[in-house]
Amino acid sequence: MKRLMFPLIVIVVLVLANSMYVVKEPEQVIITQFGKPVGDPVLTPGLKFKLPMIQHVHRFEKRFLEWDGDPNQLPTRDKRFIWVNMYARWRITDPLLYFQRLRD
Repeated sequence: MKRLMFPLIVIVVLVLANSMYVVKEPEQVIITQFGKPVGDPVLTPGLKFKLPMIQHVHRFEKRFLEWDGDPNQLPTRDKRFIWVNMYARWRITDPLLYFQRLRD
């Protein structure tokens, strides 16, 4: 009987560990089931639960994201070259729409 208890306890612990996830303060989460979003996005931090091995967690940043391009030289109309530095700043406000549009 003791031989059967140890594998059973290990399986129960693994299933429980796979059914919990933590949402951190700067994150927002989308839960998908078989590749399709389930429910509303999770925006509040804390310990949350999901179905193990069926539902998957996709994390997105709440904070401002940045992209900094390489500085390049561009010619003007009078054939002078000027240095142009490009950058972009954005924030994901609707994680469900972001996931649906830019899945991969």
